[in-house]
Amino acid sequence: MDARPHLLPRLFIDVVLPSTIAALALVLALCVQQTHHLGESSIAAVNLRMERLAGELGGDNSASPQATLDRALREGQADQLVRIELHRRDGGFWSSGSTPPRSIAGATYRSELPVGGAGSSWLSVQVDSRSLHRAQGMVWLLGGLCAAGILVLAWLARLTLRHRVVEPLVRAQEALHELINARHPAFDPTPVSAEFTDIRQGLQRLAELQEEQRREWSALQHDNAVEALDRLRQSQAATRSKSQFIALVSHHFRQPLQALELFAGSIDQGNDEERQSLFQQMRASIAAMTRLLDALLEISRLDAGVIAVKSTGFTAAELFMRDRTSLNHEAARHNVTLVWRGSHHQLHGDADVAASLLYQLASNAIVNAPAGRVLIAARRCGQAIRIEVRDNGPGIAVIHQQRIFEEFVQLQATESERRDGYGLGLAIAERLARLLGTRIGLRSEPGRGSTFWFEMPRMPAMERSTGPRKHPSPAWRQAG
Repeated sequence: MDARPHLLPRLFIDVVLPSTIAALALVLALCVQQTHHLGESSIAAVNLRMERLAGELGGDNSASPQATLDRALREGQADQLVRIELHRRDGGFWSSGSTPPRSIAGATYRSELPVGGAGSSWLSVQVDSRSLHRAQGMVWLLGGLCAAGILVLAWLARLTLRHRVVEPLVRAQEALHELINARHPAFDPTPVSAEFTDIRQGLQRLAELQEEQRREWSALQHDNAVEALDRLRQSQAATRSKSQFIALVSHHFRQPLQALELFAGSIDQGNDEERQSLFQQMRASIAAMTRLLDALLEISRLDAGVIAVKSTGFTAAELFMRDRTSLNHEAARHNVTLVWRGSHHQLHGDADVAASLLYQLASNAIVNAPAGRVLIAARRCGQAIRIEVRDNGPGIAVIHQQRIFEEFVQLQATESERRDGYGLGLAIAERLARLLGTRIGLRSEPGRGSTFWFEMPRMPAMERSTGPRKHPSPAWRQAG
C-alpha cells in the first residue's frame, strides 16, 4: 500500500483549509462584534432618554409629571419604549404605557432621580427588545450565509485544484509512464494553463524524439540484420567459391596440362606443319592458365586491400581510349558492333581502376551479345557522371541478377553453352567498384538485353587534365 499522501488532500489542507478557517473566524468575530455593538447602541439610546427625562422630572415635584411621561413615551417609541414609571419618595406613582405581556421579550431600565432630602425617587423604563433581537439575528443570519459562502468557495477551490492542477498532473504522469514503458501516449487536447501546456508540449516532443529514435533503432536493427544476412551470404558464397575453385581449377588446369603432355609427346612424331599447330595449341593452353592465375591473383589483391587509389581529373575520352583498341579487337572477334558516346564529360577519380572496371563490364557485354550491338556511353546523372555499358544480349532474370557477381558463376545451362572465361569478370568488376567508392547498377530483362553502369564524381572546375597518358593494361583483364 502506498503510504505517500495524495496531492489533492495535501493541497487542500495546506492551501485552502487555512484560508477557510481564517475567513470563518473573521466572520464569527464580526458577528460577535456587530451583535455586541447593536446591544450597546440600544442601551446607550435608552440611557440617554432616561437621563433627559430624569433631568426634566427631578427638579419639579409640585406639578404632575404625567404629561411629561406621555410625551417621553411618544418620543421613545422609536427606541421601542413601551412603559415608563415614576416612583417618588413621597409615595407618588405615575406611569405611561401598557405593561407588555410575558410572551414579549423585554428589558427594564431604572435610574435614580437627582432630588435632595431624605428618601429617593427613581424612574423605570421598559423596552421591547424584539427589534434588537431581530437585528442581532439578522447579523447572525448574514454571518451564517457568509460562512456558507466561504465553505462553498472552499469546495469550489478544491474542485478547481482537482481540475486545474491534479488532473493535468495525473495525465502528465500517465504520459510519462507510457514513455518510460516505450509506448506512445495519448495526449488530452483539453486547454489547460500555460505551464501545463508547456509540460504537455515537452512530453509530446519527448514522445516524438522517442518515436524517431525507435524508428532509427528499428532501421539500425534492420540494417544490422541485412548486413548479417549479407555477411552470411558472402560467407556461404566464399565457401561455395572455394568448392567451385577446387573443382574448376582442377578441371581447367588438368585439361591444359594433359594437353601439354600429349602435345609434347607428339612433337617428335609429326611433320613441321603439325608441330606448328601443336605449338599454337600449347601456347593457347599456357595463355589460358596464365589468365586464370592472373585473375585469381588480382581477386586476392583486391580482397586484401593492397591496391591504393589515387584520384585525379580526367575526361571520358581518356577513359574510353585506355582499352579501346583491345575492346575493338574483341568485338570484331565476336562480330559485335561497338558504339562509344559522351566522351566530352569530365570525371574525377582513379583513372586506372575506372578503366579496369569499364573493361570488365564491356568485355562481359561483348561476350554475352555475339553478333549484336554494345553501347558504351557517359552521361550526366545529377552531380555525377554515369558510365553505362548496354548490350542487346539474352538478358538476365531477376532471380539471377545478384548471383552473376559471385565468383565462377556462368548462367548457361550446359557445358556446350558455356562461353569462354571462368565467371570471374563481374566478380572482379564488383571489387573494383567498391575500391572506387561506387557500386555497379544493373537493369535487365530476359530477351531485352542488359545495362550495367557505375557512377563517378564530376571533375572540379579548377582541375584540368594535362592530356591522355598511356597506362599498361593488367594481364588479368583477359580472364573474365
